[in-house]
Amino acid sequence: MSKILVLDNDLGNADVIQLVLEEQDHQVKNINQADLLNDSIKNFKPDLIVMDIILDVADGRDLCNFVKRNRDTGHIPIMLITALLESQVDDISCTADGIIFKPFDYDKLTRMVDRLIEPRREAPN
Repeated sequence: MSKILVLDNDLGNADVIQLVLEEQDHQVKNINQADLLNDSIKNFKPDLIVMDIILDVADGRDLCNFVKRNRDTGHIPIMLITALLESQVDDISCTADGIIFKPFDYDKLTRMVDRLIEPRREAPN
């Protein structure tokens, strides 16, 4: 069972994503404030982070880059979700492993989650 951390300031979106991913046998933790990210990563130890770009006090692209630059967390794949237009996403350079645009198909969400988690499942411990 993979552990997925979902950061979305819209609780409705986060709850739906959680339900979809739990149906796929993932353990999911939702947070809705950007300032909870570091502690949540430390305590939950996710295999994947699903993060909205537009957050309460931060930009998900900046948070993604921060997580990826940290030697303790840089290995965690990050999938961004956003209602921004594709042309707007590149306004801030980002090292995300994947991105999905809202509204998105939940099958597409689960396929990308599987793609991002699968290499970690196959890696030797």
